[in-house]
Amino acid sequence: MGVLLTLFQLPILLLNLDSNPFHRLFQVVYGRGGFLCGTYGFVDSSSAEPLTHGTPGPEQEVTYKEEKLVEPDSRAEVVINDGTSASPAKSLDAVGNQNDQAVTMEGSTNSWVSPGEGHIEDKSAVVKGIDSQTDVPKEALVVEASEVKRKTVKRTFKSEKDFLEFTLKYRQVLAERDSAIAVRDKLESLCRELQRQNKLLMDECKRVSTEGQDLRLDLSNKFQDAIKEVSSKLEQQKDDCLTQLKENDMLKTKLKQFADQYTLSEQQHAQKLKQKTLELQLADLKLQQQEEKLKQEQSQMKLYAEQVAQLLATEKNLRLQLTADGEKFQQFQEALLKSNEVFETFKQEIEKMTKSMKELKKENTFLKSKCDKTDITLIEFADERERLKKQLEKTRNQKDKLESLCRSLQAERKANSVGGNSSDSVQV
Repeated sequence: MGVLLTLFQLPILLLNLDSNPFHRLFQVVYGRGGFLCGTYGFVDSSSAEPLTHGTPGPEQEVTYKEEKLVEPDSRAEVVINDGTSASPAKSLDAVGNQNDQAVTMEGSTNSWVSPGEGHIEDKSAVVKGIDSQTDVPKEALVVEASEVKRKTVKRTFKSEKDFLEFTLKYRQVLAERDSAIAVRDKLESLCRELQRQNKLLMDECKRVSTEGQDLRLDLSNKFQDAIKEVSSKLEQQKDDCLTQLKENDMLKTKLKQFADQYTLSEQQHAQKLKQKTLELQLADLKLQQQEEKLKQEQSQMKLYAEQVAQLLATEKNLRLQLTADGEKFQQFQEALLKSNEVFETFKQEIEKMTKSMKELKKENTFLKSKCDKTDITLIEFADERERLKKQLEKTRNQKDKLESLCRSLQAERKANSVGGNSSDSVQV
């Protein structure tokens, strides 16, 4: 893009104008690189000169209000539009109309220059034309000068209004450009968000798969440890049961032995009582001893009976515990089957997630292609708009050129009619 005439440079340009502000504006716009295109847009220019001006001299330090009060006869230079721009030609029509009559008296060949030679009228031709009209009354010239001055003031206001419209349209173009940039940034942010969500889904799937593998390994390890513990406990309980059974057998044999011994002792006592009446006291003593022994043996038998009952109860409890352990083992097998079912469902969910990820990828590619298409259409619309602007400027320039030619022809016709009337009056 070339250098653009910004809003900050335009006030400096207006402050540095010469005695004729529109002539100086025409020189800056068309003589120094062509930054403006009418009053409605900008044109690229890579070879344009900078718009900065030097410090104005004493003859240039004239305010805009003082320039309005200058007599129209002092403005000798006239700039004519060649169809290259619309706004400078409109602003210079007042100066052209001011000196039309003087120029036509000398002839159109001496007063106007061809469009390719700079569009500036010679000062000497204007002075000669004014001197040749000595027969025109001065009052008419003053009235015409005031009328021309009033028209120039009106056209200056009109040019300022056009400049304001130009600035508003320039801001509108900038706002449209900013909105297009915002839409593009929004689409880019949406694409980035979709890519980020896709990446998050991939990471989540990887994490879930690794967690599932770790969970299966932990469950298998726990299951093996539990089986080992249960088998070790069962072996210990089996050994305890065998030892208790052996002790019970030993106690039973001892009880039988004691019972046999008791019966034998009773028989011996009866035989001794029958046989030995003399040894009654000794027998009584022995009987007491035997009774005491019997009491001790009975107490021991009670203890043994209690121990047997306790052993039976422990055996019963151990059998109940064994059945409970079997039920727990069966429950553990059921839980293992459920965990396998959960793993199958989890695997199915992972497959669903992969399918959804593929669909999201397809949607992402579709959105990218759609975004590219919108960018292409925006570029085409911008090119079409620039082409229409150029065509509009061209038609406006042609219209302004035709209007200026019509005005010049009307002025020549009026001048010819006035010259014919004056010659008729002189002949009479």
